[in-house]
Amino acid sequence: MKLPYSPGRPPATRLSRGSGRFRRGVPALVLAALLAATAGCSSSAEADGLRTPCGLVIDGSGSGDADGKGFDAKAKLESTLVPFLTGRHCGTLAFVPVTRSSQTSSCRVGDVDLDPPGDATADHESMRRTARILALKGAVTMLKCARTQGGSDVLGALARIGDAMPSGRGTPSLLVVSDFEQADPEFTLRVGEITTEKSREQVVEKLLDDRGVPGIAGMNVYPVGYGMRHDAKPGEYQPFDAFWSEILSGRAKAHVHDDYRK
Repeated sequence: MKLPYSPGRPPATRLSRGSGRFRRGVPALVLAALLAATAGCSSSAEADGLRTPCGLVIDGSGSGDADGKGFDAKAKLESTLVPFLTGRHCGTLAFVPVTRSSQTSSCRVGDVDLDPPGDATADHESMRRTARILALKGAVTMLKCARTQGGSDVLGALARIGDAMPSGRGTPSLLVVSDFEQADPEFTLRVGEITTEKSREQVVEKLLDDRGVPGIAGMNVYPVGYGMRHDAKPGEYQPFDAFWSEILSGRAKAHVHDDYRK
């Protein structure tokens, strides 16, 4: 398989003012909508520079397909990523795939600098908008690669994105485009096995004892597509939500938000 980037975590990508070539490959209607969403979004935070280190986790498993049975990861990515980057004042963006073995996946895309430098005459807002479009293109590239590897190791992806966040640069924000259906070669989450508090605790312990708790303590996590397979079935959704709440908030000590949950 030809990868978009060589293995290893590449350096951050910086843009020049002439980087309009990155707009190609994003559908015209999507691009127009994104530019409209970001135009006029200048704030005092942006005027002082974009400070938040951000991460994207994107699910390449079959449950993210757009076939009426999946949660359509690509559509959710295209509608959510740029508003997330803008609203959270993201200064950098790192990418991580959800695959059958997320931590060791060969799918890699270089970090994007969302606040590229420029001289006194530079149009900084235009450069930032272009950087966000570059980030979307990188996200789609990551999704395409993840879909070639299959599987759904959500926990491993959370661990990998936690490791990718820089230290000492503010509280990271993570956008997780996934239905959170953990299904890898060693572990499959089955709602029927977590319906009671005791059984749920046993399954949580089994998963975390083998792999450890993701290093996302204190980080802000924004799920998109979370639990969509169970939305219409309260008897399934409640134990599913309790399971992940215990892992994300209880054990990993992350702050989970519903701002972009769809």
